[in-house]
Amino acid sequence: MRPLQWSAVLAVAALASACGKSQTGGPEPAAETPALWSIQTLDDQDKPASTMLICADKAVRESFARPSPSPDGQPCQLVAPAVDTGGRFAARCRSEGRLLDVQSESTGDLMRDFTIRLLIRADVPAGQSFSQTIRYRRLGACPDGWAVGDAAAPGALRAVNALSGAARTLPAPAPPPPQ
Repeated sequence: MRPLQWSAVLAVAALASACGKSQTGGPEPAAETPALWSIQTLDDQDKPASTMLICADKAVRESFARPSPSPDGQPCQLVAPAVDTGGRFAARCRSEGRLLDVQSESTGDLMRDFTIRLLIRADVPAGQSFSQTIRYRRLGACPDGWAVGDAAAPGALRAVNALSGAARTLPAPAPPPPQ
């Protein structure tokens, strides 16, 4: 089997709860005013390596703490219920015949500024793993013309909606990266 190709994991890639259901399959969560969030992947010294901005409502925001990998761009299907307790998330999923163990730990204030440390291990090839640290920060109101799920790099003139996959031109460049 060929090795897995891991792309940067931004939790916006798999927003199961943002499609109108909670993780338990219940009704939509209570409405919340959408806010603009910064999503930064951090390097080995915890310095920002890349930044994306996303307009997130409650469902999208809650998905940040439940990362779902997509190795080689393929979805990972849960093989058992995920465990989500006290800042820790663990799940086992299968993608392209490989069993993956996904673990994450969150620290900070999940409503304003927090960090996720993510570890993904594959059963085949044995010992292959991927780790990443992601920092989420609430920046304020979504810019005019942004819809829930719109995501763009700072300064970009185009956004891709993480929920629908639709790309479009923004009315103004995405805000600059946070300091």
